[in-house]
Amino acid sequence: MSAPAIEFHNVTKVYQRRFSSERVAALTDVSFEVAAGEVCAFLGPNGAGKTTSISILMGFLFADSGDVRVIGYEPGDVRAKEHIGFLPENFAFYKHLTAEELLRLHWALTGKGGPIVDGLITRLLIKVKLQGYEHLKIGKYSRGMIQRLGVAQALLGDPQLLVLDEPTSGLDPAGRKEVLDLLATLKSQGKTVFLSSHVLPEVEQICDRVVIIDRGHLVRAGQLGELLGSGNCVELTVDRLSADGEAIAAARGAAIERGRNQVRLVFDAALKREMAELLWSTGCDIISMNPVKGTLEELFLKLVSDYERVE
Repeated sequence: MSAPAIEFHNVTKVYQRRFSSERVAALTDVSFEVAAGEVCAFLGPNGAGKTTSISILMGFLFADSGDVRVIGYEPGDVRAKEHIGFLPENFAFYKHLTAEELLRLHWALTGKGGPIVDGLITRLLIKVKLQGYEHLKIGKYSRGMIQRLGVAQALLGDPQLLVLDEPTSGLDPAGRKEVLDLLATLKSQGKTVFLSSHVLPEVEQICDRVVIIDRGHLVRAGQLGELLGSGNCVELTVDRLSADGEAIAAARGAAIERGRNQVRLVFDAALKREMAELLWSTGCDIISMNPVKGTLEELFLKLVSDYERVE
């Protein structure tokens, strides 16, 4: 089994307020792993510690305690940096450069040496839908176009690991879909993506793993399917529902939704066998029974709310 792409083990980071003795814990004993080839959503409300975590991951900050590994190396190690593509949330490019000039500059900064591979810039700009604008000054780009160029910059060195902080920020719905499609393609190519975003329905479409932090503490980490499949309700679909059947279902707290050719009932999973037998006895045929999966947004809001109540 290959080593994880990202490892955080008992990581703590405390900031000292300037001109004050007050100390603020940004991260407290945070541990999680991201396997190679996974798309991991790194989530948390504002001030949760996401930026601090990403800064430690990239080697911009040092943890006060704990251990961090990136592709098997310590953060900031040149051997790790060679394989990482990074897009920060707030970035700025030289406005007097064109997209082609900027990507040539960033190619030089990769330290790979030698001239850029023929056609690489053209292929990247096609990927992010900026073909035809490669000779336009960046100062004339829209916010969404600059965001696309940022994604192209992150892909420049064909990295194994992409660390993306709000990569769809500033994009219209079509642009966001194109970026998500691109991330799905990278996933199919075996790339690892560590993705921070507040647009949870979009993240849910592509991520394998979720890491949620709040107030510097790990709230939950795990495979998305397992986290969303841990609900306590089931959905039962029947071909019809008599008045007696409806009364039985309502008495047990079921939510009932009548369609043209079938009826959908949602109720507590603990009652699934009892409900199935009772409804069948009223003369209806059961078409399907499935666990109800929540959404990532519902999971996030519940976990953060529960954690804050405990705090």
